Amino acid sequence: MTRPNKLTPRQTEVLRFITSFTNKNGVPPTVREIGYALKIKSTNAVAGHLAALEKAGFLVREPNKSRSIRVKGVSSQIPVLGRIAAGSPVLAVENIEETISTDSMLESKSDFALRVQGDSMIGDGIMPGDMIFVQKTSVAERGQIVVALLEDEATVKRFVPTENGKKALLQPSNPAHKPIEVDLTDERFKILGVVKAVFRQI
Repeated sequence: MTRPNKLTPRQTEVLRFITSFTNKNGVPPTVREIGYALKIKSTNAVAGHLAALEKAGFLVREPNKSRSIRVKGVSSQIPVLGRIAAGSPVLAVENIEETISTDSMLESKSDFALRVQGDSMIGDGIMPGDMIFVQKTSVAERGQIVVALLEDEATVKRFVPTENGKKALLQPSNPAHKPIEVDLTDERFKILGVVKAVFRQI
Protein backbone atom coordinates (compact mmCIF):
# COMPACT_ATOMS: atom_id res chain seq x y z
CA MET A 1 0.00 0.00 0.00
CA THR A 2 1.43 3.37 -1.01
CA ARG A 3 1.01 6.29 1.33
CA PRO A 4 -2.40 7.93 0.66
CA ASN A 5 -2.45 11.65 0.05
CA LYS A 6 -3.20 13.99 2.98
CA LEU A 7 -2.24 11.43 5.65
CA THR A 8 0.62 11.74 8.10
CA PRO A 9 3.15 8.89 8.29
CA ARG A 10 1.56 7.76 11.58
CA GLN A 11 -1.96 7.76 10.13
CA THR A 12 -0.72 5.75 7.16
CA GLU A 13 0.86 3.27 9.58
CA VAL A 14 -2.43 2.93 11.46
CA LEU A 15 -4.36 2.41 8.21
CA ARG A 16 -1.92 -0.25 7.02
CA PHE A 17 -2.11 -2.09 10.35
CA ILE A 18 -5.92 -2.12 10.35
CA THR A 19 -5.98 -3.49 6.80
CA SER A 20 -3.39 -6.18 7.55
CA PHE A 21 -5.01 -7.19 10.86
CA THR A 22 -8.47 -7.47 9.29
CA ASN A 23 -7.23 -9.55 6.36
CA LYS A 24 -5.34 -11.90 8.69
CA ASN A 25 -7.91 -12.31 11.48
CA GLY A 26 -11.23 -11.75 9.75
CA VAL A 27 -12.17 -9.02 12.24
CA PRO A 28 -10.87 -5.47 12.66
CA PRO A 29 -8.61 -4.59 15.62
CA THR A 30 -9.75 -2.78 18.74
CA VAL A 31 -8.35 0.61 19.74
CA ARG A 32 -6.16 -1.06 22.38
CA GLU A 33 -4.81 -3.62 19.89
CA ILE A 34 -3.85 -0.82 17.50
CA GLY A 35 -2.09 1.06 20.29
CA TYR A 36 -0.23 -2.03 21.51
CA ALA A 37 0.93 -3.08 18.04
CA LEU A 38 2.10 0.40 17.05
CA LYS A 39 3.44 1.35 20.50
CA ILE A 40 0.98 4.21 20.94
CA LYS A 41 0.50 4.44 24.71
CA SER A 42 -2.59 6.65 24.76
CA THR A 43 -5.94 5.27 23.57
CA ASN A 44 -6.98 8.90 23.02
CA ALA A 45 -4.12 9.26 20.55
CA VAL A 46 -5.28 6.16 18.67
CA ALA A 47 -8.83 7.52 18.66
CA GLY A 48 -7.51 10.75 17.20
CA HIS A 49 -5.80 8.92 14.34
CA LEU A 50 -8.99 6.94 13.65
CA ALA A 51 -11.07 10.11 13.63
CA ALA A 52 -8.67 11.71 11.16
CA LEU A 53 -8.79 8.63 8.90
CA GLU A 54 -12.57 8.58 9.05
CA LYS A 55 -12.79 12.30 8.25
CA ALA A 56 -10.44 11.77 5.31
CA GLY A 57 -12.74 9.06 3.97
CA PHE A 58 -10.50 6.04 4.53
CA LEU A 59 -12.48 4.42 7.35
CA VAL A 60 -16.07 3.78 8.40
CA ARG A 61 -16.90 3.22 12.08
CA GLU A 62 -20.04 2.48 14.08
CA PRO A 63 -20.16 4.40 17.37
CA ASN A 64 -20.19 2.46 20.66
CA LYS A 65 -19.55 -0.85 18.94
CA SER A 66 -16.43 -2.95 19.40
CA ARG A 67 -14.47 -4.03 16.31
CA SER A 68 -16.53 -1.81 14.01
CA ILE A 69 -13.67 -0.26 12.01
CA ARG A 70 -13.89 -0.89 8.27
CA VAL A 71 -11.40 0.25 5.66
CA LYS A 72 -13.21 1.59 2.60
CA GLY A 73 -12.44 -0.28 -0.59
CA VAL A 74 -11.39 -3.42 1.29
CA SER A 75 -13.71 -6.42 1.23
CA SER A 76 -15.29 -6.83 4.65
CA GLN A 77 -14.93 -10.18 6.40
CA ILE A 78 -17.27 -11.82 8.90
CA PRO A 79 -15.92 -14.62 11.12
CA VAL A 80 -17.56 -18.04 11.04
CA LEU A 81 -17.61 -19.37 14.60
CA GLY A 82 -18.06 -23.10 14.21
CA ARG A 83 -21.28 -24.99 13.63
CA ILE A 84 -24.60 -24.41 15.38
CA ALA A 85 -27.21 -27.01 16.28
CA ALA A 86 -30.72 -26.54 14.89
CA GLY A 87 -31.97 -29.74 16.49
CA SER A 88 -30.45 -31.43 19.50
CA PRO A 89 -27.84 -28.95 20.79
CA VAL A 90 -24.24 -29.80 19.96
CA LEU A 91 -21.04 -28.18 21.19
CA ALA A 92 -20.26 -24.99 19.28
CA VAL A 93 -16.89 -23.52 20.28
CA GLU A 94 -16.55 -19.77 19.66
CA ASN A 95 -13.40 -20.04 17.58
CA ILE A 96 -13.07 -18.63 14.11
CA GLU A 97 -13.03 -21.52 11.65
CA GLU A 98 -12.97 -19.29 8.57
CA THR A 99 -13.98 -15.86 7.35
CA ILE A 100 -16.33 -14.93 4.53
CA SER A 101 -16.68 -11.77 2.48
CA THR A 102 -19.95 -9.87 2.76
CA ASP A 103 -21.61 -6.94 1.09
CA SER A 104 -22.11 -3.65 2.92
CA MET A 105 -25.79 -4.23 3.68
CA LEU A 106 -25.18 -7.60 5.35
CA GLU A 107 -22.10 -6.47 7.24
CA SER A 108 -23.99 -3.62 8.90
CA LYS A 109 -26.37 -6.15 10.48
CA SER A 110 -24.06 -9.04 11.36
CA ASP A 111 -21.17 -9.65 13.75
CA PHE A 112 -20.56 -13.34 13.04
CA ALA A 113 -21.87 -16.32 11.11
CA LEU A 114 -22.60 -19.93 12.01
CA ARG A 115 -23.35 -23.02 9.95
CA VAL A 116 -26.57 -24.88 10.75
CA GLN A 117 -26.86 -28.57 11.58
CA GLY A 118 -30.18 -30.32 12.04
CA ASP A 119 -33.71 -29.69 10.77
CA SER A 120 -35.57 -28.19 13.74
CA MET A 121 -35.94 -24.76 12.09
CA ILE A 122 -37.03 -25.82 8.61
CA GLY A 123 -40.44 -24.21 9.18
CA ASP A 124 -38.63 -20.87 9.15
CA GLY A 125 -36.68 -21.75 6.02
CA ILE A 126 -33.45 -22.54 7.90
CA MET A 127 -32.10 -25.76 6.43
CA PRO A 128 -29.20 -28.05 7.39
CA GLY A 129 -25.96 -26.62 6.00
CA ASP A 130 -27.28 -23.05 5.76
CA MET A 131 -25.10 -20.17 6.96
CA ILE A 132 -26.87 -17.88 9.42
CA PHE A 133 -25.68 -14.33 10.03
CA VAL A 134 -26.01 -13.12 13.59
CA GLN A 135 -26.04 -9.73 15.28
CA LYS A 136 -24.40 -10.05 18.67
CA THR A 137 -26.69 -9.19 21.59
CA SER A 138 -27.52 -10.58 25.02
CA VAL A 139 -31.23 -9.71 24.85
CA ALA A 140 -34.00 -10.57 22.43
CA GLU A 141 -37.63 -9.71 21.82
CA ARG A 142 -40.47 -12.23 21.82
CA GLY A 143 -40.55 -14.21 18.58
CA GLN A 144 -37.04 -13.42 17.39
CA ILE A 145 -34.82 -16.28 16.21
CA VAL A 146 -31.81 -16.39 18.50
CA VAL A 147 -28.53 -18.17 18.95
CA ALA A 148 -28.61 -19.33 22.57
CA LEU A 149 -26.01 -20.97 24.76
CA LEU A 150 -27.13 -23.77 27.09
CA GLU A 151 -24.23 -24.47 29.44
CA ASP A 152 -21.48 -25.13 26.83
CA GLU A 153 -23.79 -25.98 23.95
CA ALA A 154 -25.31 -23.60 21.42
CA THR A 155 -28.55 -23.84 19.46
CA VAL A 156 -30.77 -21.72 17.22
CA LYS A 157 -34.45 -21.42 18.12
CA ARG A 158 -37.28 -18.90 18.32
CA PHE A 159 -37.28 -17.06 21.66
CA VAL A 160 -40.64 -17.12 23.51
CA PRO A 161 -40.46 -15.75 27.08
CA THR A 162 -43.18 -16.58 29.58
CA GLU A 163 -45.51 -13.92 30.98
CA ASN A 164 -43.63 -13.60 34.27
CA GLY A 165 -40.36 -13.06 32.40
CA LYS A 166 -38.45 -15.64 34.45
CA LYS A 167 -38.51 -18.49 31.96
CA ALA A 168 -38.64 -18.92 28.20
CA LEU A 169 -39.22 -21.53 25.54
CA LEU A 170 -36.68 -22.04 22.78
CA GLN A 171 -39.23 -22.99 20.15
CA PRO A 172 -38.39 -25.06 17.05
CA SER A 173 -40.40 -24.60 13.87
CA ASN A 174 -40.36 -28.29 12.97
CA PRO A 175 -43.15 -30.14 14.87
CA ALA A 176 -40.94 -33.22 15.05
CA HIS A 177 -38.82 -31.42 17.66
CA LYS A 178 -39.84 -30.38 21.16
CA PRO A 179 -39.32 -26.89 22.62
CA ILE A 180 -36.62 -26.39 25.23
CA GLU A 181 -37.63 -24.66 28.46
CA VAL A 182 -34.94 -22.45 29.98
CA ASP A 183 -34.61 -20.51 33.22
CA LEU A 184 -33.64 -16.93 32.31
CA THR A 185 -32.02 -16.47 35.75
CA ASP A 186 -29.71 -19.46 35.21
CA GLU A 187 -26.15 -18.28 34.52
CA ARG A 188 -25.60 -21.32 32.31
CA PHE A 189 -28.06 -19.87 29.78
CA LYS A 190 -27.40 -16.79 27.68
CA ILE A 191 -28.39 -15.33 24.35
CA LEU A 192 -25.44 -14.90 22.01
CA GLY A 193 -27.23 -13.04 19.24
CA VAL A 194 -30.22 -12.59 16.96
CA VAL A 195 -30.35 -14.15 13.50
CA LYS A 196 -30.47 -11.45 10.81
CA ALA A 197 -30.03 -13.37 7.56
CA VAL A 198 -29.74 -16.87 6.10
CA PHE A 199 -27.50 -17.84 3.19
CA ARG A 200 -27.81 -21.03 1.19
CA GLN A 201 -25.62 -22.25 -1.63
CA ILE A 202 -27.55 -23.70 -4.56
